[in-house]
Amino acid sequence: MPEPVTRPGNDHWTVWDLVSERLQAELPRQSYLTWFRPLEPLSYDGETLTLQVPSQFYCDWIESHYAHHLRVATADALGHAICHKFVVSHNGKVNGRAPVDTPPISLPVLQPVEPQQKPSIKVSGPNESFESRLNERYLFSNFVEGDCNRFARAAALAVADAPGKTPFNPLMIYGGSGLGKTHLIQAIGNTILARKSARRVIYVTSEQFTAEFIKSIQGGKLDAFNRLYRSVDVLLLDDVQFFMTKEKTQEEFFHTFNYLHHAGKQLVFSSDRPPRDLEGFDSRLVSRLQWGLVSEMTIPEYETRLAILRRRAEEEKIELDDDVAQFLALHITDNIRTLQGALIHMLAQASLMGKTISISLAKEVIKNLISKADRIISVERIQALVAEEYGFPNDLIRSKTRKKEIAEARQIAMFLCTEFTRLTLKAIGLHFGGRDHATVIHARETVNERIKIEKAFADIVERLHRKLELASI
Repeated sequence: MPEPVTRPGNDHWTVWDLVSERLQAELPRQSYLTWFRPLEPLSYDGETLTLQVPSQFYCDWIESHYAHHLRVATADALGHAICHKFVVSHNGKVNGRAPVDTPPISLPVLQPVEPQQKPSIKVSGPNESFESRLNERYLFSNFVEGDCNRFARAAALAVADAPGKTPFNPLMIYGGSGLGKTHLIQAIGNTILARKSARRVIYVTSEQFTAEFIKSIQGGKLDAFNRLYRSVDVLLLDDVQFFMTKEKTQEEFFHTFNYLHHAGKQLVFSSDRPPRDLEGFDSRLVSRLQWGLVSEMTIPEYETRLAILRRRAEEEKIELDDDVAQFLALHITDNIRTLQGALIHMLAQASLMGKTISISLAKEVIKNLISKADRIISVERIQALVAEEYGFPNDLIRSKTRKKEIAEARQIAMFLCTEFTRLTLKAIGLHFGGRDHATVIHARETVNERIKIEKAFADIVERLHRKLELASI
């Protein structure tokens, strides 16, 4: 057998080409394209092949589901197994490559695949290393802005630009689960550290704070606990509502709050409800939580949901057709976490079961995530969709007002009800503030006429019609 030929600086490409061939032969095509095609070899030192992955999610998924395949493919392709390391790309992009046409390389003996360690952001003090506990993936640059969060994001940016020096101290961001509060408050911390505008930034959930407080009491280390949390420049505390009914923890938090605020340190909190609704909270603490700025994050509107899906698909290098993205954004309306979960669920189905990411697959996923009642195209759903298009509350469509824009939206909603529901004209009219069937007939005829002669109006109706078509399961 001839001696392997290598090219200086290109060994890693040669190794990866050989391993990739075996992976393509072993795995379903969709799995290979999804998880291994985006990878890029960075280096090979004779023992370890270092691979660049587009995101931490890729690294975690490959380690959980394909580590064995990777080891076997390497041993099969090269005659010897090697160690693999993963490096997460910071910009989500891969460099260009030239094809390498070289024979197989002789590699050393079997080594286990090394797990990727998540980066830990630390700030060094004179005699210590201070861990911020932040997730470096939470940034303002990948936070999708919309009407639902624009004010909260602006306030968060102001705090990140000048921690402890704005009137927004404390900054309290509240809203339902899965709306992006954790992302936003951690983006504050990551921005502050990147700009070096504070030395000590710490992120902690209220559950962690409580557990550490209890442990410090039990271990006789309350002084160390106080030194930790009262030495920070920026305290980011998530899900403050968890302190409800925990009197001792509230008392400790109260004193920590006072100490830091008096020292001009920045305080940022999140909660699932506004301070006034925190039952079982000390009234003094509720008052302090309202000293600065209280900002709400609401359920994202359709356009924001769609933008979030597209951004996440781009980050994870997922090819997502517009129809599929629109379908998911139309059906999942409650929170961002469920929306992104649906995308990952589809990716898993496509990868593990060899399915194609399509409308039909999206429908399968949706049926497991939302109730049957939420999948029905009702009059109320049509009214909500039209109101969202025009940017006003649903109840205005049902009101008696004859304001031009609202009357136009009402006629379109009636028209769409005749297209997408099986209700009688009389029943449809009753859903619009008790109007009669003649009003519904007039609305239908008016919309049909305007579609023929007004392009802008026709575009609105067509867009809404398309959304409702996608909404049918």
